[in-house]
Amino acid sequence: MPRREWYRLSVRHTVRGSVNWTALAAVASSLTALVALGTAVLVFRHVREDSQRILFSTALESLWRLDEQWNSDAMLDARGAAAQSLLDGRPSRDVDAVLDFFDRVALLERRGALDAEMVWYQFYWPMASYWVASHDYIHQAQQTDVTVWQELDALVPRLEAIEARHRKRAADQVLPTPAQLRDFLGDESQEDECTEDDDGTRKTPL
Repeated sequence: MPRREWYRLSVRHTVRGSVNWTALAAVASSLTALVALGTAVLVFRHVREDSQRILFSTALESLWRLDEQWNSDAMLDARGAAAQSLLDGRPSRDVDAVLDFFDRVALLERRGALDAEMVWYQFYWPMASYWVASHDYIHQAQQTDVTVWQELDALVPRLEAIEARHRKRAADQVLPTPAQLRDFLGDESQEDECTEDDDGTRKTPL
């Protein structure tokens, strides 16, 4: 074979080999990138799931603490006095204590510390009942300070929507009626008449 022809074939073989190695390197690089991407996705998903579990646990613990506060002796007394004052048409400072409690719940929900469904499940009926029963009182207070109980004002309509969705009703059909309000406030006002037994246990008179 002539030397020139041998040299041409040799160069062709070398060039072809070089291109093949380059392609293999590109494939390997792509596979490495895909593996890295897959690993990153798995890590991100794992971190997100852990974060969601932590947030859920924190929200659940906060809800339990709020429930304990709502049913504490001091709050039961305030609820009883507040309900009675609303029934009498003369809202007292105890109404402020109840509305302040629900306003804090609403703030925690807005900031993401609580889930709206959790709040609905635990507090919707008493929150909506006190909110409706105190509507004029709230409006009057907001004439002086627009920020008073504004978190509560923003949350109740959203909880109404959740209630309506679960009950398959219109939103204006899930707020307590006047008759339901009287029954609710009547039940609440009985808490003001609770007494304590010798062991410190609260007892409601028969």
